[in-house]
Amino acid sequence: MNATPENVIVEPQTGPTVCAVHPNVETTLRCNKCGRYMCARCSVLTPVGYRCKECVHQQQDVYFTATQTDYLVAAAVAFVLSVPVSYVIPRLFLFGVIILSVPAGGLIGELVFRAVRKRRGRYLWAVAAAGTIAGALMAFFPIIQQLTDPRVLAAGAVGLLSPLLYLVLCLAGVIGRLRYGK
Repeated sequence: MNATPENVIVEPQTGPTVCAVHPNVETTLRCNKCGRYMCARCSVLTPVGYRCKECVHQQQDVYFTATQTDYLVAAAVAFVLSVPVSYVIPRLFLFGVIILSVPAGGLIGELVFRAVRKRRGRYLWAVAAAGTIAGALMAFFPIIQQLTDPRVLAAGAVGLLSPLLYLVLCLAGVIGRLRYGK
């Protein structure tokens, strides 16, 4: 049984072998799929042996089926949902912000996931998070505008606590649903 794949031509090496990505690192470890030399930083342990990060990345691409249109839909849905939610929740008392922000983010993430017809994308979570931030900034605009008034500037830090806390917790819900969700 041959340990190297059939499509890889192995040439005998006369000198020391080096990593394909890091040419200053000597190695004898080879990817069991493409046969390239790789150092310990470039190798990924899989159930079938060590593979280079490029081969692992190519294998994972099979699971990501989102199209470019899905990314646009995700950004638009996250933006549209984030504006009213970001307007209401930060105006609640602080305990309400703490309790409701993560579920609101999870709801935004779930509705984005359904809007793209449950397709997954490698960066869908980041696009939805950017849409959520843009919608929140749109809703926070009156609060930010008030803070430019010199009379309110002293209380500005306290006035931004609730919206910033909401935004961080809401983003945790969106990212948690789309990146690590079911």
